[in-house]
Amino acid sequence: MDFLCVQFQFTTKQNIIFLGFGDFIGHEIIYDKSTVITSHANHNQTYGADFTSLVMSKPKPYSWNGIVESLIDVILYFKPDTIIATDYDTHVDHRLCALTVESAMEWIIKHTEFRPQLLKGFAYATGYETIDDYYNNHLLSTLINKKALPSDEFSTGNPTLSWIHRLRISVPKACREKKLIQNPIFKAMASHVSQQAYKRGSRLINGDQIFWKRRTDNIALYADITVSSGEAKYLNDFLRFNTVDVNSNTYDAHHYMWIPSADDTECKVHITFTETTPIQVVQLFGSVHNSGELCSIRIENSAGKHVQLDEIIHMGQGISYIFDQPLLLEWIDIYIDKRCLGLSEIELYSISNDVYDYCHILADNHFMYDWVVYPGEKIPMITPYIESIRKEMLTYRESEQENTYRWLINGKYIDESVLQILIEQELTTKPLQLRLESNDGSIFCEGTIRKGTFKDWFILKWNQLQDKLAYIQVKSKYKKGFKAAQAYK
Repeated sequence: MDFLCVQFQFTTKQNIIFLGFGDFIGHEIIYDKSTVITSHANHNQTYGADFTSLVMSKPKPYSWNGIVESLIDVILYFKPDTIIATDYDTHVDHRLCALTVESAMEWIIKHTEFRPQLLKGFAYATGYETIDDYYNNHLLSTLINKKALPSDEFSTGNPTLSWIHRLRISVPKACREKKLIQNPIFKAMASHVSQQAYKRGSRLINGDQIFWKRRTDNIALYADITVSSGEAKYLNDFLRFNTVDVNSNTYDAHHYMWIPSADDTECKVHITFTETTPIQVVQLFGSVHNSGELCSIRIENSAGKHVQLDEIIHMGQGISYIFDQPLLLEWIDIYIDKRCLGLSEIELYSISNDVYDYCHILADNHFMYDWVVYPGEKIPMITPYIESIRKEMLTYRESEQENTYRWLINGKYIDESVLQILIEQELTTKPLQLRLESNDGSIFCEGTIRKGTFKDWFILKWNQLQDKLAYIQVKSKYKKGFKAAQAYK
């Protein structure tokens, strides 16, 4: 199965591991998790060079539990620092991947001490089916193709993930290579011969990579949770939403949410800990659909601090409340009003994790490396992208968060309020050196911006024309490879 491939390094084929499950069986496995499925190739268990046969010495059945157990085995065998997985994309197997990875992580968190970093992303909406903007004047940041989304209601393929809350990571210099056929991203796509992926390589070459981070230190996963009515099991299963039909873009809240009964006047969740536990962050998720209803949530705890959150319009993408300092708690109570359908997941964290360990400079909201303002273009708006102040969801705080960064132009500190004015005043054909850094200077990003001449623009367009001609020349080779692959089938 294409999504059940694990790559730990980008060096040799030996570092690519296949779990051995058949392709296009996602809808069958999701629909009936207890049944063993026979693939189109007439297999009902992993075989040959798959991970479980080679390493664990025991094949896994083609079933929901077989996939989840294989993921648990491979994760605990290698114990990677970071896991990057496909999220709920338009492809049924990508959707199966999204749900099985999260189920595997639930088991790992509840039964082991291993806590890797989990990043989720999209293979289609931000990659295979994204916007073809490679020949723009600038290397633009990743854009999402809204036509590839399952519904106009959502900003990503996963209804619990908001596009504006994405994590953006800069790309290596080699992956910013402006000669298309020499770019390693294009070369990687061109190697995927059977799907003519060379046609789409240019779509993946952007100025940033897009992910959504899932924390794996959620204390609620092993807390005791009781409710005034309804099913409490959905509140700490690591699944913010779920479905029994990956072919459909509609979701039944009864398959993934705690929903109080109609006669429940309390609508309460009670969370208790086995020992006094520090809690600083409370995150809540609810219905994936935006009903337009405004609802209220009240949070009470054993430390005597009560929080009232009013006029919450949509919890599908989550809301977060952060206390200034961790509170030592024995229990937490959460009350929702009748206008709230319910909650799908409660996540509790001991620390806010607002660590300033990454930043980048934005030019008109695109990652800026060395930026040229060509004739006829406006000077872009320069802003900071700071990991510590990036919001993973709608966030409420006890008190306002202060700026943790500062700006320099050509080595001189300047006030942020005059940053844009100074850039516009001082911009010439000689590069301005911009630097964004943490207050202690330990974390920083640097880039240059300058005015381009007509000669610069002409050289850019001439190089792009040559690049397009070079692509046409190599395309015939990839076409032959595709025809050979089809004939082999």
